[in-house]
Amino acid sequence: MMTEISLDDVTKIEPGQILADSIRQWRSDCQSGQFKIGCSTMKGSRLDMELVGAQINEGEFFGYPLQRWLALLFVDPDGVLSTILFKTESLDQFDEMRRQYRLKGESLLGKTIRATMSKRASKASGNGYFAVEFEVVSNGKYAEAIAQFRQQHYSPEFIRLIESKPEEKKAT
Repeated sequence: MMTEISLDDVTKIEPGQILADSIRQWRSDCQSGQFKIGCSTMKGSRLDMELVGAQINEGEFFGYPLQRWLALLFVDPDGVLSTILFKTESLDQFDEMRRQYRLKGESLLGKTIRATMSKRASKASGNGYFAVEFEVVSNGKYAEAIAQFRQQHYSPEFIRLIESKPEEKKAT
Protein backbone atom coordinates (compact mmCIF):
# COMPACT_ATOMS: atom_id res chain seq x y z
CA MET A 1 0.00 0.00 0.00
CA MET A 2 1.34 3.42 -0.94
CA THR A 3 0.21 6.70 0.59
CA GLU A 4 1.24 9.94 -1.06
CA ILE A 5 2.47 12.62 1.35
CA SER A 6 1.46 16.07 0.17
CA LEU A 7 4.43 18.37 0.55
CA ASP A 8 2.82 21.39 -1.07
CA ASP A 9 -0.23 21.61 1.24
CA VAL A 10 0.63 24.53 3.50
CA THR A 11 -2.89 25.55 4.45
CA LYS A 12 -2.57 27.53 7.66
CA ILE A 13 -4.64 26.26 10.57
CA GLU A 14 -6.79 29.10 11.89
CA PRO A 15 -7.16 29.74 15.65
CA GLY A 16 -9.62 27.24 17.15
CA GLN A 17 -9.21 24.73 14.29
CA ILE A 18 -7.48 21.38 14.74
CA LEU A 19 -5.08 19.48 12.51
CA ALA A 20 -6.69 16.06 12.27
CA ASP A 21 -5.19 14.53 9.13
CA SER A 22 -2.16 13.10 10.94
CA ILE A 23 -2.11 11.80 14.50
CA ARG A 24 0.78 12.92 16.73
CA GLN A 25 2.02 10.33 19.22
CA TRP A 26 2.96 11.63 22.66
CA ARG A 27 4.68 9.54 25.35
CA SER A 28 5.07 10.01 29.07
CA ASP A 29 8.61 9.08 30.05
CA CYS A 30 8.21 8.43 33.76
CA GLN A 31 11.93 7.72 34.20
CA SER A 32 13.01 11.18 33.03
CA GLY A 33 9.88 13.05 34.15
CA GLN A 34 9.31 14.41 30.65
CA PHE A 35 6.59 14.25 28.04
CA LYS A 36 7.88 13.70 24.56
CA ILE A 37 6.64 13.55 21.02
CA GLY A 38 7.55 10.21 19.50
CA CYS A 39 10.70 8.63 20.88
CA SER A 40 12.99 11.59 21.31
CA THR A 41 11.50 15.10 21.15
CA MET A 42 11.39 16.16 24.82
CA LYS A 43 8.69 18.73 25.59
CA GLY A 44 8.86 19.24 29.36
CA SER A 45 7.14 18.05 32.52
CA ARG A 46 3.65 19.39 31.70
CA LEU A 47 1.25 18.67 28.88
CA ASP A 48 -2.02 20.51 28.33
CA MET A 49 -4.63 18.54 26.44
CA GLU A 50 -8.25 18.80 25.38
CA LEU A 51 -9.90 15.40 25.29
CA VAL A 52 -11.61 13.89 22.28
CA GLY A 53 -11.96 10.37 23.70
CA ALA A 54 -10.62 7.99 26.33
CA GLN A 55 -10.43 4.23 26.61
CA ILE A 56 -8.99 1.59 28.92
CA ASN A 57 -7.37 -1.32 27.09
CA GLU A 58 -5.17 -4.25 27.94
CA GLY A 59 -1.98 -4.64 25.99
CA GLU A 60 1.75 -5.18 25.84
CA PHE A 61 3.00 -1.76 24.75
CA PHE A 62 6.59 -0.44 24.75
CA GLY A 63 7.95 -3.78 25.98
CA TYR A 64 5.85 -3.83 29.16
CA PRO A 65 4.02 -7.02 30.17
CA LEU A 66 0.28 -7.37 29.62
CA GLN A 67 -1.50 -4.74 31.72
CA ARG A 68 -4.22 -2.09 31.66
CA TRP A 69 -3.54 1.12 29.73
CA LEU A 70 -5.43 4.39 29.50
CA ALA A 71 -5.48 5.57 25.88
CA LEU A 72 -6.35 9.24 25.38
CA LEU A 73 -7.20 10.88 22.09
CA PHE A 74 -6.75 14.62 22.53
CA VAL A 75 -5.85 17.90 20.90
CA ASP A 76 -2.43 19.12 22.02
CA PRO A 77 -1.38 22.76 22.60
CA ASP A 78 -0.46 23.10 18.90
CA GLY A 79 -3.98 22.09 17.84
CA VAL A 80 -2.85 18.66 16.58
CA LEU A 81 -4.97 15.54 17.09
CA SER A 82 -2.79 13.34 19.33
CA THR A 83 -2.65 10.12 21.33
CA ILE A 84 -0.92 9.07 24.54
CA LEU A 85 -0.95 5.99 26.76
CA PHE A 86 -0.77 5.89 30.56
CA LYS A 87 -0.57 2.98 32.99
CA THR A 88 -0.66 2.17 36.73
CA GLU A 89 -0.61 5.25 39.00
CA SER A 90 -1.17 7.68 36.13
CA LEU A 91 -4.24 5.71 34.99
CA ASP A 92 -5.55 5.76 38.56
CA GLN A 93 -4.94 9.53 38.84
CA PHE A 94 -6.94 10.18 35.64
CA ASP A 95 -9.74 7.88 36.77
CA GLU A 96 -10.05 9.76 40.07
CA MET A 97 -10.19 13.14 38.32
CA ARG A 98 -12.91 11.82 36.00
CA ARG A 99 -14.80 10.44 39.00
CA GLN A 100 -14.66 13.78 40.81
CA TYR A 101 -16.09 15.59 37.77
CA ARG A 102 -18.83 12.97 37.38
CA LEU A 103 -19.82 13.52 41.01
CA LYS A 104 -20.18 17.24 40.22
CA GLY A 105 -22.24 16.40 37.12
CA GLU A 106 -19.58 17.83 34.78
CA SER A 107 -17.90 16.43 31.68
CA LEU A 108 -14.18 16.63 30.98
CA LEU A 109 -15.03 17.47 27.35
CA GLY A 110 -14.54 21.15 26.56
CA LYS A 111 -11.90 21.64 29.24
CA THR A 112 -8.12 21.94 29.19
CA ILE A 113 -6.58 19.20 31.30
CA ARG A 114 -3.01 19.54 32.49
CA ALA A 115 -0.93 16.40 32.93
CA THR A 116 2.06 17.02 35.22
CA MET A 117 4.94 14.71 36.10
CA SER A 118 5.09 14.23 39.87
CA LYS A 119 8.17 12.74 41.57
CA ARG A 120 7.69 9.55 43.56
CA ALA A 121 10.06 7.57 45.78
CA SER A 122 10.67 3.88 45.14
CA LYS A 123 11.41 1.66 48.13
CA ALA A 124 12.15 -1.34 45.92
CA SER A 125 14.95 0.15 43.83
CA GLY A 126 15.89 3.22 45.83
CA ASN A 127 15.52 5.28 42.65
CA GLY A 128 12.72 7.70 42.15
CA TYR A 129 10.26 7.72 39.30
CA PHE A 130 7.47 9.96 38.07
CA ALA A 131 3.73 9.45 37.91
CA VAL A 132 1.38 11.72 36.02
CA GLU A 133 -1.19 13.77 37.91
CA PHE A 134 -4.10 15.44 36.15
CA GLU A 135 -6.06 18.61 36.80
CA VAL A 136 -8.56 20.73 34.91
CA VAL A 137 -7.01 24.18 34.41
CA SER A 138 -9.45 26.05 32.14
CA ASN A 139 -12.11 25.86 29.50
CA GLY A 140 -10.76 24.53 26.22
CA LYS A 141 -9.93 26.70 23.23
CA TYR A 142 -10.67 23.86 20.77
CA ALA A 143 -14.02 22.81 22.28
CA GLU A 144 -16.09 23.70 19.20
CA ALA A 145 -13.71 21.98 16.76
CA ILE A 146 -13.56 18.89 18.99
CA ALA A 147 -17.37 18.73 19.25
CA GLN A 148 -17.59 18.90 15.46
CA PHE A 149 -14.87 16.24 15.05
CA ARG A 150 -16.64 13.93 17.53
CA GLN A 151 -19.93 14.34 15.71
CA GLN A 152 -18.48 13.68 12.25
CA HIS A 153 -15.59 11.25 12.78
CA TYR A 154 -15.28 9.81 16.27
CA SER A 155 -16.47 6.42 17.49
CA PRO A 156 -15.15 4.21 20.32
CA GLU A 157 -13.26 2.11 17.73
CA PHE A 158 -11.34 5.18 16.55
CA ILE A 159 -8.70 5.00 19.31
CA ARG A 160 -8.13 1.30 18.72
CA LEU A 161 -7.60 1.90 14.98
CA ILE A 162 -4.85 4.46 15.48
CA GLU A 163 -3.09 2.41 18.20
CA SER A 164 -3.09 -0.89 16.32
CA LYS A 165 -0.78 -2.03 13.61
CA PRO A 166 -2.72 -3.32 10.62
CA GLU A 167 -2.89 -7.10 10.57
CA GLU A 168 -0.84 -8.72 7.86
CA LYS A 169 -2.93 -10.38 5.19
CA LYS A 170 -2.56 -14.15 5.20
CA ALA A 171 -1.83 -15.89 1.93
CA THR A 172 -4.68 -18.14 0.82
